[in-house]
Amino acid sequence: MFQASNLASQPQPQAEPMRPMFYRMRDVLRMTSLSRSSLYRRIAAGSFPAPVSLGGAAKGWRRIDLEQWEQDPGNFKLMRACTTITTVQGAKVRQVRY
Repeated sequence: MFQASNLASQPQPQAEPMRPMFYRMRDVLRMTSLSRSSLYRRIAAGSFPAPVSLGGAAKGWRRIDLEQWEQDPGNFKLMRACTTITTVQGAKVRQVRY
């Protein structure tokens, strides 16, 4: 038979906290420990992801771009171009140049 006391003794799985899709400047500076000027210098050099428009004057960084940079900051390469083509079968494929 099922007993209610067994529920209390079993550990409950911890839910991973929600992470935002975009990070604002304050968050990026805190995560990277870079100064604002160093961050913009790296963006200009192509060694750090550039922010994207979130609408109006708001800018933010994609979480996936920051995670990619975090994996290997020294070898991060900003893509130069990204085009989407449609194959004969109708599939859409992105062609990325670094």
